[in-house]
Amino acid sequence: MLALATPSLPAQAGAGPGARGVVINEILYHPPDDRDDLQFVELYNAGPTAVDLSGWSLTKAVEFVFPRQTEVPADGYVLVCRDLAAFRSVCGAGLNVAGVFTGNLGHKGKKLELTDARGQVVDAVPYSDRPPWPLAPDGYGASLERISPAAPGDDPANWAACAVKPGDRNVGTPGRRNSCFSAVPLPQVSDVRFANAPPATPIRVSATVTDPAGIQSVALVWGAWAGEGQITWSEAVLDRQSGDAQRGTYAGTIPPQPEGRLVRFTIRARSASGAERIAPSKTDLRPTFSCATFVNTNTARVPFLTLLTADPVRPGASMGPRPAHRTRALVLAGAGQPAEPVWSWTSAAIFFPPGGKDVQVFDHVQVRPRRGGLKVHFPKDEPYAGMTAIDLLFKGPPRWVLSEALAQGLYRRVGLMAPETQPVRLWLGRRCLGYYLLIEQPNKSFLRRHGRDPGGNVYKVTWYGNGMIGQHEKQTNPHTGHGDLIQLMKGLNGASGPAQWDFIREHFNVDAMIDDYAINMCLQDWDGFFNNYFAYHDLRPGGKWEVIPWDKDKTWGDYDGASGKYDWYDMPLTFGMNGAKPVRTSMFDFGPFGGVSWWRPPGYFSGPLLANAEFRRRFLARLREICETIFTPEQMAPAIDALRERLEEEVRFRAQLTHQDPAAALQEFHRHIQSFHDQVAHRRQFILAHLGAGGETAQR
Repeated sequence: MLALATPSLPAQAGAGPGARGVVINEILYHPPDDRDDLQFVELYNAGPTAVDLSGWSLTKAVEFVFPRQTEVPADGYVLVCRDLAAFRSVCGAGLNVAGVFTGNLGHKGKKLELTDARGQVVDAVPYSDRPPWPLAPDGYGASLERISPAAPGDDPANWAACAVKPGDRNVGTPGRRNSCFSAVPLPQVSDVRFANAPPATPIRVSATVTDPAGIQSVALVWGAWAGEGQITWSEAVLDRQSGDAQRGTYAGTIPPQPEGRLVRFTIRARSASGAERIAPSKTDLRPTFSCATFVNTNTARVPFLTLLTADPVRPGASMGPRPAHRTRALVLAGAGQPAEPVWSWTSAAIFFPPGGKDVQVFDHVQVRPRRGGLKVHFPKDEPYAGMTAIDLLFKGPPRWVLSEALAQGLYRRVGLMAPETQPVRLWLGRRCLGYYLLIEQPNKSFLRRHGRDPGGNVYKVTWYGNGMIGQHEKQTNPHTGHGDLIQLMKGLNGASGPAQWDFIREHFNVDAMIDDYAINMCLQDWDGFFNNYFAYHDLRPGGKWEVIPWDKDKTWGDYDGASGKYDWYDMPLTFGMNGAKPVRTSMFDFGPFGGVSWWRPPGYFSGPLLANAEFRRRFLARLREICETIFTPEQMAPAIDALRERLEEEVRFRAQLTHQDPAAALQEFHRHIQSFHDQVAHRRQFILAHLGAGGETAQR
């Protein structure tokens, strides 16, 4: 399949360098962690004398009129920001800031115009978060920097991502020389063409290179990588095939490579003016072009996934404290606080689908360890199956992989916003790790796929932490605090009866909450009412709260201290609600919260919701409906058996890999599969019996 690099767009007429040398020079439109209070626009005066900006304006994306006696010195800068206190807290107090703009620099891209006191357009930048504009400024920790003040502002080829260094506190280069600065315009490289090649076949690369001053040379710099050691780079000359010295098509080849190689390359163009461009830019999130020589020999029932990483990564290794953000990781902590690790985007993920389908190559991904496995982030413009973040998990006993996959499938089946899952056979470099469960990480692309506002608040609800705020870890918009959660709980717990029901209808996605608790009850998710879920709040007018199921490994009759037969079926229907009392089956059966070890106190949401009379009436009716139509042996058996068929070979393979008895491993696997069938039959029977012919049999 032909691979194309997005070409540079032609500059628009009248959008050349700013009058008297003043140009829009740097834009921070999507700061890390969505810290829009850090947004800024920088102007640069490339002229030999100071320029009075009195009465000049920034318009379109934002609005700002420069006050009287505002001056930008020769070879100097002036800034306009959204929030002066926030800007100074991160970038320092000694910068030339003219004031605070109104409006918001859009994350998706907008047009920004600079006009002089007569209303004449001096410069214009129609920036975007999509190619051919650079990707790294779109929330990954970089600002958008102009390369040359002598080249047009509306040409994407004249903009690059700011260089990001580990430990940097500043966001971008406000008030100082751009990291990508060039006094003269750079050659332009566009229409780069190449394709994945079979092993032992030359890889042809061609590109169009343009420069009015004339092209001096064009080179191809390439390296092949099998996932181990450093890449050795080589260089080859690209010859002009057509055109002239100002604009021509150049072509050459990368020598034949063996099977299983990831090939990365850049194009270096030098002009007669002495300017040099390396395409793609080394500061962007994807700093090379990539192709591969992998051959799909997968005859299994699950995808194969190979992760190539230059970083030392060990599955399940401790990462230390949770990072404050998950971007390309600029440190936005206060002065004197330690820098957090920067997880680089230097890895690659190679998927080998079953059935001999085309190999899928995702280069420049981020791989880092997490408890029980690995986490992989994909650049947002090239997701895997619509997902930009996945976890690869194999924690605890093998049964937990099965439980998680079946549970999330059941949530999705009733129409809930639940992560996608699939088992994969995983390699880290050339080392096979056996099968892991791939599970989608709830993030902005997850919310967007489910029609939710990606700008909403997401909290991960955990069992640890001090109090309500400590147990709700803010995953998005961390700088805005927990105010919406505090107000929600105050209103929810401050009302009762019909008034509380009105509050619930106004603030919660009632149908989704009911479905979640009904599936929790079917699965006997003894942890899922109290913790182990994400709480989501849509911040748009009229937006509501709902939950995203997560960490469903200890379900289907499993809990801390459960019988190895997983023959527990009688979690009461009052579990999770305010007023429910612990149940103990013997004088020795104590857990940390009283009662048996699976007992948990009511959750912050589930306690008052399930105890509200109207919510509970609807919950029990929906629970009955699900047990009569979805959570039945006839409906669930095909899903359970399909998982068995997909994983039988993987169970044998992992046993051989870990020097265990394949026959014993398979026997244990089949025992677990049967226990899921038993859970559906007996748990359903328990629920319907306690719902009774006329409603709910009390168990308090």
